[in-house]
Amino acid sequence: MKHIFKYLLFFMVGCFVVSSCEDMTMPEKITIQDVENRIEKTPEYYANLRAYKKAEHQLAFGWFGFWNGGTTSGRGALAAAPDSMDIISIWGPTKYNLSDRQKEDLRYVQEVLGTKVIFTLFSHNLVNLGFPPDVLENTAENIPYVARALADSIQKYGYDGIDFDHECSGNDLFYNSTNMTTLLRCMREYLGPDKLIIVDGHISYITEEGWKYADYAVSQAYGTQNPSKLQGRWDSVKKRIRPQQLIVAENFEAYWETGGTNYVDQYGNKMSSLEGMARWQPEDANGPKGGVGVFHMEYEYAHNPDYKFMRQAIQIMNPAVKP
Repeated sequence: MKHIFKYLLFFMVGCFVVSSCEDMTMPEKITIQDVENRIEKTPEYYANLRAYKKAEHQLAFGWFGFWNGGTTSGRGALAAAPDSMDIISIWGPTKYNLSDRQKEDLRYVQEVLGTKVIFTLFSHNLVNLGFPPDVLENTAENIPYVARALADSIQKYGYDGIDFDHECSGNDLFYNSTNMTTLLRCMREYLGPDKLIIVDGHISYITEEGWKYADYAVSQAYGTQNPSKLQGRWDSVKKRIRPQQLIVAENFEAYWETGGTNYVDQYGNKMSSLEGMARWQPEDANGPKGGVGVFHMEYEYAHNPDYKFMRQAIQIMNPAVKP
C-alpha cells in the first residue's frame, strides 16, 4: 500500500482532467480592461474588501476556464475578474503544474482581494479524480487514499479547497451515496475546517451526513427563468442544508452575451436569468440564499465593461453603500 500511495502522489503532480469545454472558441477580445480602477484602490479599499468577504453576504461564485495567469490577455487572469468575486473555481486542465505567472495571479487574488480559489473535479469514478485503473483500482476501499492525495495537492498549490462536479450516474463509483459520503468525510478530515468543499451538479444525491462536511451546494440552474423552478431546486435539498449554502448558477458558455435567457417577470420587468437568480430568494427559508454563480465566467471578459452581468448580480445581492 505504501507503494500505491507513492504512485498517487507522483501522479497528482502531473495529472489533469481534460474537459471538452476547453476546446471551445473563446469570445474575441484581448484588451486588458480596468473598470474597477476608476475607484481609487488604497490600502483601506483592499482592507474593506477583505473584511466584506469575511462578513455575511450573498456570494459571487464562478467557474473559470482557460486560466493562464494573463499571459496572452487579461481574459486569462483571475485578477481581471471583479474584485468582489468571493469564490473562483478553476475549470479544466490548468489547475496543476502552475507557471510563475499563475502562482503570482493566484496569490494576488487570495491575499490582496480575499478571493477564495479552488478547483473542480468530476466525482464519477477515481479516474475522474485523477487516478486511472493502472494506478489505483476503482473501489470504495481506495477512497481514503484518493482523498489524502487530493488534500495534499490542495495544500501544495495553495488552493482554498475543492469543488466536486457530481453528475455521476449508473454504475459510477460515487453514484453510490455511501461512497460519496465517504469521500466528503475523508476530504474534510484531511483538509481541516478552514478549506472549502463544494458540491455542484446532482446536489440532491448527497446525504444528510455528506452535507455536514461540505460548505456549499451549487445548483446548475442553467437557463432557468421561472422563480418557481428555482424554488424547486431549493425544495429538493432544504431538509439537508441551510439556504445560505445554496448557490444557483447560470451557464455563460452558452449565454455570456445576454446574461442568461431573457424573460419578463410577473411585474413586467425584462431581465436576464442571472439577474433573476440574483433577485430570487427561497420561500419558507430561514435566511437568504448563498448566492449566484456562473459557468465559464471568463467568457464575460469580452463585454465592455468587462463582466458586466456578474457585476450587476453582485450589486443586486449586496448593494454598495453610497457615502
